[in-house]
Amino acid sequence: MTKSAARRRGFTLIELLIVIVVIAILALIVIPRVMSAGRKARESTLKANLHQLRNALEQFQADTGLYPDAIADLTLAQASAPSTGVNASGDSETIPTGSYQGPYLSVSGGIGTTGIPVNPFKHPSDEDFTDDTAHWSYSADGTGVVHPAVPTSGNTLDGLAYSEL
Repeated sequence: MTKSAARRRGFTLIELLIVIVVIAILALIVIPRVMSAGRKARESTLKANLHQLRNALEQFQADTGLYPDAIADLTLAQASAPSTGVNASGDSETIPTGSYQGPYLSVSGGIGTTGIPVNPFKHPSDEDFTDDTAHWSYSADGTGVVHPAVPTSGNTLDGLAYSEL
């Protein structure tokens, strides 16, 4: 074995530095995409749950002509139907007999097994996790608008404000 062959067995310092720099650049590209995957999944679930709640509100309003006093009214069985609702002016009215066709949301799962969808930004260890008002902001002022209560500020990855969802 010659001296030049014995020298060529390993990598030079420059070759090792180039490999480290290439790996670092690849990591800088991949890590932010992987880190936002959890938030993207929560936002997707939030949008789906809002869609489900809003559909239930629209169905309640289509059947009774009124909006429910509270989100929990959407999960009541016909035998325990709510007696009052809110009209388009924001005034309380009696729900016409036989018009309530609920429950409009599943009565299993959800917040404390009430059937009301969970806000994915709320953690089960939170003290107020079983309170639907900690998950959703519902306005029974005649418009029947529901928004996420958490997060209260900031934007989605799509650029929409959470308050505008």
